[in-house]
Amino acid sequence: MCVAFDESEAKMKKAKSTPPVVLPTGKFDTWTVTSLRDSFIDELAKDRVSITLQMFFYAITYAGWAEVQRSVSQWVKAKTGRCVTVFVGTDHAITDPSVIEVMHRQGINVRLMNSYSGVFHPKVIWMSGKSRNLVWVGSNNLTKDGLLNNIEFAVLIKSHTVPADLNLWAKSVEAGSSEITDELIDSYKEERELFERNRAAAKSTTFTWSRRGGPKSETKKTAQSGDLIVEIMPEETRGGNQIQFPKAAVKSFFGLDMPGDQTTINLQRKGSKDVRQLVITVFSNNTVRLSVNELEYRDRPCVIVFHRARGGRVVFEIVSESIFPSRYRALISTCTHQTRQGSRRWNIL
Repeated sequence: MCVAFDESEAKMKKAKSTPPVVLPTGKFDTWTVTSLRDSFIDELAKDRVSITLQMFFYAITYAGWAEVQRSVSQWVKAKTGRCVTVFVGTDHAITDPSVIEVMHRQGINVRLMNSYSGVFHPKVIWMSGKSRNLVWVGSNNLTKDGLLNNIEFAVLIKSHTVPADLNLWAKSVEAGSSEITDELIDSYKEERELFERNRAAAKSTTFTWSRRGGPKSETKKTAQSGDLIVEIMPEETRGGNQIQFPKAAVKSFFGLDMPGDQTTINLQRKGSKDVRQLVITVFSNNTVRLSVNELEYRDRPCVIVFHRARGGRVVFEIVSESIFPSRYRALISTCTHQTRQGSRRWNIL
């Protein structure tokens, strides 16, 4: 999102030639700051007119919140009617549930993100009042490392008006969140603890909170009749790009049955114009494998949907639980076939 600056605010003086120094954030003469933490605390102390404070963060930890909590509390007490709302992400289980509990007890309006696609990844602070808006946008998470130790970059934008796009974005974020309750906190805490134990035992690599779904506008259509849906296990091929098809699925979808049978397919990722020609073969040990390069950088668990298209093309789409949780769950629920208990699930619709 682009935010317009007043001409007087946007002018930048020529930077003097100085030796390069790596700091937590970059510094320019007019509209950027050296430290998100220091700038935020400084503006909170000086502010006399702002009423609302909204914070949008991919990850928050107890130590990160402790860096700004006192300043935020003093800002709230300094003027009647002030309120603070924090939108918190749970992706990848980085957010500390203990800080959610602390903020909730301190009277902060905490909202957990639970209805969206992709990853909730912003790092934005918006302080607003009559004819005054301060917006910090940066790479910093609200963690101690993000505020003090990492190499980060943040910008402070000052505006007399509220940009329409910013207002629309904030409202869409609010629509994808829920006000925190003790029950929601307990749910996230329990699932995060289970994930940490499973990750330590190499049983899980990606965290997706069960209370998280897709946006209300997400299409309910999961796949088309005749599509092949194949589950990709979390630790399959150690995160590589090769999958092994169930023999029955290969016979039904590709028409291959006996060892030595093979066919050439024109494989195309959904949304891409590139087509790769591949040969699928039933090997002597009755296994059938296919390399899908895109699997190397997709979160798991996931499913792959294969669709027969015009011109002999086979169009595939990877649907990860961490990116499209509602759609993933709908697709995996249709996979009623398994070679044996614990093996991959699949189905042809």
